[in-house]
Amino acid sequence: MPITPPYRFAVVTHIPNMPQIMRSFTDAPGFTLEFFTFSYQHPLLAAQRLLDQGYEVILYYSSLGSSILNELGRSVVVIQKTDVDIIKALAEAKKIAPRIALTVNKDDNFDTSFVESLLGVRIMEIRFDSLDSLSDGLSIAIAEGMDVLVGGGMSAAMAKKNGIPFVRIEPDLHSISLAIAQAKAIANAQRVERESLDKLVAVLKLFREGVLCVNEQGATVFSNSKAAELLKVGQFGKSGPDFSRHHQALMISDVLTDGEPREDCVVKIHGEQFVVTTLPVSVHSGLQGAVAFISDVNAIHNMAGQLRESQRPDGFVAHFRVEDIRGESPAMLRLKRMARLYAPHNAAVWIHGETGSGKELLAQSLHNASPRARHPFVAVNCAALPESLLESELFGYAEGAFTGAKRGGKPGVFEMAHKGTLFLDEIGDMGLETQSRLLRILETKELVRVGGDRVIPVDIRVLSASHKPLPQLVRENRFRRDLFYRLAALRLHIPPLRERPSDIPLLLDDILRRYGSSHQDLTAPMLQAMREYSWPGNIRELRSFVESYLILLGGKPTDQTLFMELLESWSCDQEPDTDENTPRPAMPHGEADLKSQLTLARRDIATRMLHESGGNKRLAASRLGISYNTLWRILENVSEDKT
Repeated sequence: MPITPPYRFAVVTHIPNMPQIMRSFTDAPGFTLEFFTFSYQHPLLAAQRLLDQGYEVILYYSSLGSSILNELGRSVVVIQKTDVDIIKALAEAKKIAPRIALTVNKDDNFDTSFVESLLGVRIMEIRFDSLDSLSDGLSIAIAEGMDVLVGGGMSAAMAKKNGIPFVRIEPDLHSISLAIAQAKAIANAQRVERESLDKLVAVLKLFREGVLCVNEQGATVFSNSKAAELLKVGQFGKSGPDFSRHHQALMISDVLTDGEPREDCVVKIHGEQFVVTTLPVSVHSGLQGAVAFISDVNAIHNMAGQLRESQRPDGFVAHFRVEDIRGESPAMLRLKRMARLYAPHNAAVWIHGETGSGKELLAQSLHNASPRARHPFVAVNCAALPESLLESELFGYAEGAFTGAKRGGKPGVFEMAHKGTLFLDEIGDMGLETQSRLLRILETKELVRVGGDRVIPVDIRVLSASHKPLPQLVRENRFRRDLFYRLAALRLHIPPLRERPSDIPLLLDDILRRYGSSHQDLTAPMLQAMREYSWPGNIRELRSFVESYLILLGGKPTDQTLFMELLESWSCDQEPDTDENTPRPAMPHGEADLKSQLTLARRDIATRMLHESGGNKRLAASRLGISYNTLWRILENVSEDKT
């Protein structure tokens, strides 16, 4: 354990032999005593110098000790004179002469009349509260012919000057012991307080915010280096940085005037914005000063972004890259080249493509190739939500914004995507009112939650997509023209699958591998049939169809007949976006009679239900309301007439 140094006490007195009187205390453990002669010229200044020299408590034996205590506070202890001490001095004075002048502080409760009758002497009482009143009283006593002076240091000087006998009032050991005990308690409390203060100052110095403390007069008590750095304040002589010119902006002047706190106020100093909280410092209900906490707005934005990122739900991650976009056709090579060119920039990108063409995959690729790749990728399907719900999902809502609103409110996807990318899919289905709010956020980079009143800054890149042609919606006044140009600064068009049939084999790599199959299991007629089909559902439809075929194979390497029949059933069931002149594959066996069509329809229904049931035939049969054997016959094309 560290060794605790002894307390340092200064004893200030007018008694020359005070070291001898206090000899029994000078060797006591735990403290040291050093003696100084009381200064009548500048007593307060002399006391302050002793404290500045590191003495922890000053012990005064002087009638003026009380006035110094009032000025300096608790670092001063007065060695009290008791009535017994005074009576002892008066008894000594009586031996010299019966007419005695006694100096008494005006606050002392001393019964002079009782002592006169007790000792049989005449006492002239000199009541004083300052050096001037003491000097005047002594002069009057000498002029009136008092025989003996009883008192302290000034009385001794006056008596010596005028050749009058003098008796000094000396303290007893009990009073000295009480004063030392009090001094030790004060010194210990000061050390504990200083240690706590040092710890507090050490913590405040480490604050990422600027901290400025002032006393009730506005003088700086403490400031950390961050405050000087933020406010661009240099050293100002020995007193440290001068913040006085910023007191008004920091609201210190106002807080010192009315004692009311100012919290989270945005102020501008040197052209830069800061968030300032200034609080009154009160002790025992009395205003003792103020403390200002100064935060850089940019740092707050960064912290808010980190908080948003830490609180965002899992899943706001982009999984695909430009390299994952399958296709070697000229149109797809051009698309990938443009995506790489657009990705590093913050400009908004509008992706146009039919349903199932891979718009979100392209959006994720743009995000992962951008400087925002480490931050959230948040996707919202604007067509999947009603307009009233879409607004709160996009912008969030404040507590109590509507019935059923979550306590504390809820951040919207704009906040969740802070520092990252927000992908608005099917934006053509967004209502005009929501479009207006979206446009304002894109222009100001700030939002207000539904039902809220606080402005929240956001830093995001917006990618949007639609299968509907936005220029046509603009002409029909169903989409804001100004928002369209804001969203479509850069534009990417994904060609439909029917325009790039050569890419079909590349698009099937993953699903064939997943089911243990390969391209060798696809015959030339099967590939040709897929190239000739229009694929109104694009890549999504292609993969769903091939997965259905692979499930129905039941472990066989290939079955061209099954493949062609299944494709025909899909082509009959779809309503492609292309015109009716788009060629379709011919029926594999040339059968177009009613019986064949009904057989295909039954198989198609059974196949779809099997797919929805995860390949579980018993579950599919139960859902169709038929027996397991009947389902098997339908799937295996076994005529019921043969059963």
